[in-house]
Amino acid sequence: MNRQSALDEAQFSRRWQDELVPAIRDALQNLGTLRKLILDVPPTALSEKVRAVFPPQFDGMAEFWFDTAEDAAAAMKALSQDTALRSLAASIVSAADGVAWLAKVVPSKPDSGSVVKFLAAGDIVDTLTLEEAQSYWANVHPVVAQTVPETWNMLTRYTQFHGRPTPTLEMGDWLAQYRFVPMAADMGFADAEDFIAMYTHEDYLAVIRPDEEKFSRPGEMLSFVTGEERLLVG
Repeated sequence: MNRQSALDEAQFSRRWQDELVPAIRDALQNLGTLRKLILDVPPTALSEKVRAVFPPQFDGMAEFWFDTAEDAAAAMKALSQDTALRSLAASIVSAADGVAWLAKVVPSKPDSGSVVKFLAAGDIVDTLTLEEAQSYWANVHPVVAQTVPETWNMLTRYTQFHGRPTPTLEMGDWLAQYRFVPMAADMGFADAEDFIAMYTHEDYLAVIRPDEEKFSRPGEMLSFVTGEERLLVG
């Protein structure tokens, strides 16, 4: 999500954490299908080193987890029809500048103490189908990545999110713009130094990055970096 232009970073951070996300949580819990809600704290406290490598694209992020894609779609549609929630969101977020998508969670490496969280999302290469790209990413790429333990061991968490083209999310225009995102990854690091070191490591550039390019298309990437996430439900 991105903030309304009338709010500075600190104002948005407070209202995002204290008002909007709790209101969304309460509305979703009334539906009875929400399984987990993760609030990713706005990256206001990130070090300048991290900001230099991945300049912030968004001001806040939230993850809503459900048992089925149908539950997720129904919940998002219900939220879009909540007039009080829409009014609150309009004073905090710029819906036109936010992105929302639907994905299946595919854990690849369990959390072992993450301090920095990096979520990166993008498109698949033109030469593969969606199923082929996601299959390679899930079954082959982690094996390749583990051939470089110097960088693999820097990851304290690695979770894949495989985009689902259907059902679509009927978000309206209140929180973010829905789009299909084929793949996204949540990666954790013990500290900012490891985060920076991994993406500048010569073995990452020589081995892992070329393998990523077999299934993911270079170019514009959605990304979010934070030093804190909060589990509000689950």
